[in-house]
Amino acid sequence: MTKQPTRILAAAALACAWFPATAQPSAAQLEKVRDILTEADANADGRVTRREYDQHRADIFARLDRNGNGVVTQGDAPRVRFAQRKFTEKLEQVLAMADKNGDGMLSRAEWDKPERDIFALVDQDKDGVIILAQLPDL
Repeated sequence: MTKQPTRILAAAALACAWFPATAQPSAAQLEKVRDILTEADANADGRVTRREYDQHRADIFARLDRNGNGVVTQGDAPRVRFAQRKFTEKLEQVLAMADKNGDGMLSRAEWDKPERDIFALVDQDKDGVIILAQLPDL
């Protein structure tokens, strides 16, 4: 399934789990988390393992890094002007949260070390598996 880079970037911001530490996530954020976890369920068994989740994040980064140089920058934006503008807006949001060294690029190392880890937040029993049917209804 091919996804638009802007949609991937929107998911990327959430995949890095930047919920404020003291605030409850909104219903929209929780729905996006559910979507991310559902997409990460590679074998569609209703259970997301840490390995599936990490692979999903790696796949997202690879799709964002359109030129394959190991970093996500404006140079990875689509060529269509409308999509380019949306990509830029979302990229700025992601960089504001994940660009730890402030160089204006999202490296794979920065991507792999999110400030807050969605999987760890959701896997409250710490067994390494999230059962999608047990996620709260929104």
